[in-house]
Amino acid sequence: MRGYFTGTGFYGLVDGRYMLFSSESEYYEYMESEADGADAS
Repeated sequence: MRGYFTGTGFYGLVDGRYMLFSSESEYYEYMESEADGADAS
């Protein structure tokens, strides 16, 4: 997982593109939920 902080939040790398999250922890939660969803397929 990769990202960086800005004045407006945290940009996290998702599928090769950066998405803006309100916090780094929100990014990690999102990535964990995406990984859990991928396992269910």
